[in-house]
Amino acid sequence: MYMGNQSYWNKKFEARGPELMQPESCLVEDMPCLPQSGTALDLACGDGRNAVYLASQGFKVTAVDFSSIAAAKVKHFASKMDLDITVLQKSLCKKESFADFGEFDFVVINHYRLEPHFYPIVAQHIKPGGILWVNGFYKIPEDNPDIKQEDVITQTDFQELTSLTCEDSKIYEIGTRKFIRWIWRKKFINPAVQ
Repeated sequence: MYMGNQSYWNKKFEARGPELMQPESCLVEDMPCLPQSGTALDLACGDGRNAVYLASQGFKVTAVDFSSIAAAKVKHFASKMDLDITVLQKSLCKKESFADFGEFDFVVINHYRLEPHFYPIVAQHIKPGGILWVNGFYKIPEDNPDIKQEDVITQTDFQELTSLTCEDSKIYEIGTRKFIRWIWRKKFINPAVQ
């Protein structure tokens, strides 16, 4: 239910009210190591806290979520703040949802466990030298019964991600909750090797 039920997430985003949440603190801390401009894709963007942050930093952002309430809220924040954000309402559990995204300098997946077989598809949408930033639960938090083992991101999730190189990963805590964050870079293709 936590990661895949549209009704659950619509109610959750509705209950959050009209205020924009702060961007993920780990993302903000990592920005000096990440692309400083260009295009960004925020997958499972929720109600837009990271998409809005990236757009405010000058990125041209595409934000994707399956919740109609989340999509409406991202559009509202983008309009209110005059930011360049394209909002797409799509399920990330369907292969066809990844078609026609284009290529990006920077892809963010925050607090969402993408099904591992979709990572190579996501990689196709990253420009050579571009970054994939993934952040999520390292362990099931004791204070959130909605999160299950299948929501925890592990190293094995990235086994099929052969066109990217892991540049950094870290485990960190916020209160009693443990998270893990990865930074992956798309390899440059040497035409002489082909």
